[in-house]
Amino acid sequence: MTSEEVVPDRVRDVFVAALTPGTTHIAAFPDPLPLGRRMGVVAPEGSTRERIRVHAEHDETGYFLDFYKVGNDGETSSHCRIREDGSITPLENLILTHRHFDDPEQDRQERERRAAHNRRVVEILRAKGLYL
Repeated sequence: MTSEEVVPDRVRDVFVAALTPGTTHIAAFPDPLPLGRRMGVVAPEGSTRERIRVHAEHDETGYFLDFYKVGNDGETSSHCRIREDGSITPLENLILTHRHFDDPEQDRQERERRAAHNRRVVEILRAKGLYL
């Protein structure tokens, strides 16, 4: 890979620092980190069931990393963008748990709302190549 095809080391270090508190996958984070490739990051064997996908890019404001993770419990997920200055912006995320209501109609409406939201988010994640 040429230097134009990878994230500079100093920026990769910022991404790693931002991700370290939230995942055990850092030991497997790509080095060098390629630009424009969507990739899964696999934790050391047996250490976690988390599933992670990342995509590094560059735009008019600098380098960024889009990051999507489904937690060990399968009921939590995180979708965010990390900028080269270390700022983290939460992005559209799946709703994996269901709030239950005593009223059947309210419960049905909540299921429909969640399903519609999740369909939209899945399309966003698929378009980015991050959907697991």
